[in-house]
Amino acid sequence: MRWRLERTLFWITVGLVSIALLLAVAGEQSSSPNVRTKILQWHEWIGLLSLPSLAAALTARWFDRHHHLLPLPHWLPWLRRGLEISLYILLLLQPLSGWLLASDQGKLTSICGWTLPPLALPNGHLGDYGYVYHGVGGVLILLIAAISLRVNLTALVTSWARSARGHRRPLSVARKREHRGG
Repeated sequence: MRWRLERTLFWITVGLVSIALLLAVAGEQSSSPNVRTKILQWHEWIGLLSLPSLAAALTARWFDRHHHLLPLPHWLPWLRRGLEISLYILLLLQPLSGWLLASDQGKLTSICGWTLPPLALPNGHLGDYGYVYHGVGGVLILLIAAISLRVNLTALVTSWARSARGHRRPLSVARKREHRGG
């Protein structure tokens, strides 16, 4: 199996969102306001870092001309593709909903001295939708990523099994392939 930049960046983005979700949970459970503020600040930074990471993954996918498909059972590629598209959409919406949520609360995030512009007016109805999605979306990302990881492992094992079977072909089949140049 060949290393692919797009897949690596994609799973780094999933990891960043997962870490940001864990930080949000840890921040909510913290008893000290200073610690809570610092943890939630890290949550925001890591969450926003997932956006350029996702953009890099999408760019790498766009320029990858060789989409290597493994020989899989007929239903597995469809499932993989559906899970992957769902994750890309959720990974795009997750940092945007956090940005919307921060805008609604009147807390503008600044990264390296650059303050992000607000996406919505403070105390608007749009922030309520952002709040609901931000929590539910994080959990959905974790669940779909776990299912996707399981499907990818199944694809890998299936590929290995098929390649192992290919090396144990009868001698007559191997000779025919050599004769044809394959």
